[in-house]
Amino acid sequence: MSKSNAPVSPQVGYVLLVATWLCWGFSYPATAFVLDSMDVWSSRVLVMTAAATVLLVLGWMQGASLAVPRSYWRDLTIAAICNMAVFQICMTYGVQLLSAGRTSVIVYTMPLWASIFAHFLLGERLTRARFAALCLGLVGLVVLIWQDLSHLRNAPVGAGLTLFAAILFALGVVWMKRRAWQNDPTVLAGWQLLIGAVPVTIIWSLSDATLSLSSLSRESWTAIVYLVVIANALAYFSWFRVIAAFPATVTGIGAMAVPIVGVMASAWLLDEKLGWREWLALALIISALAANLVPTLQRRTR
Repeated sequence: MSKSNAPVSPQVGYVLLVATWLCWGFSYPATAFVLDSMDVWSSRVLVMTAAATVLLVLGWMQGASLAVPRSYWRDLTIAAICNMAVFQICMTYGVQLLSAGRTSVIVYTMPLWASIFAHFLLGERLTRARFAALCLGLVGLVVLIWQDLSHLRNAPVGAGLTLFAAILFALGVVWMKRRAWQNDPTVLAGWQLLIGAVPVTIIWSLSDATLSLSSLSRESWTAIVYLVVIANALAYFSWFRVIAAFPATVTGIGAMAVPIVGVMASAWLLDEKLGWREWLALALIISALAANLVPTLQRRTR
C-alpha cells in the first residue's frame, strides 16, 4: 500500500470527521442560496464537475495514480450513481421543495438504512437495538412531515425525494465497503463525482435548463464556491479517509452531527423557523442513531 493510500492516524481521522459534518451541515443553506438564482440541474452539473476536477487534480498533485483497475469500475459506478447522481439531485430537490433544515434531518437517517443494507449485502446481523432504532427514526420522519399542507403543498414530494436520497446514500456507502479499494481515497471521490455527473449532465442537456453564470449574484457565487470547494471537495476528501480509517459505527457518529449543524445553520442563515415538530423529530432521529451505534461502540471498548 502506498503512503497516499495508507489510513490516517486516529487523531487526524477525528479531525477529518469533525470537518466532514461541518462541511455538510452548512451545505444545506448554501444550496438554498444557489437555488434562488439557478435551477436544480444546472447547479448540480456545475458543482459536481467542478468538485470532481478539484479532487482529481488534488490526487494527481499528491502523486496518486488516477488510473482505476478495470475490475473496480462496476462497483465504482454503482456507488457513484447512488452516492453522487441520485443522492445529490434528490437532496437538492428536497431543499427546494421542503426546506434546508428539514432536508438535512431526513438525509441523515442514512445510518439506519445502511444497517439494513449491511445485513443483506455484508451479512451483518440486524439486532434488536437496530430494529428499535429504525422504528424511532421512522417516527421522527412522520413527525417532521406531518404539517399543514396548505402552507407547503410540495412537502410530501420534497420529503419523499429526500428520503430516497438518504436510502441511496446508505446503499452507496455499504456498496463501497464490499471491496478493499487500493486507489487513493481522493481519486476515488473524484471519479465518483465525475461518474455521477454524467447522467446529470445528459438530463440537463435534454431539459430546458440554461446555465447563465453572468447573471449570478455575489451571494450565489459565494455559495457555489462553498459547495464546490468545501461541501464537496474537502468533505469527500475527508469522508473517504474516515471510511478507510474507522469502522462504520464511528463514521455514523460523525453523520449524527450533520442534521444538528444543518438545522441550526438554516435557522441562522435562512431564518427558518424551528418549531416543536423540528425539535421533536431531531430528538427522535438522534435517539434512533444513538440506539443503533452506542451498543456497538460499548462492545468495542470492552
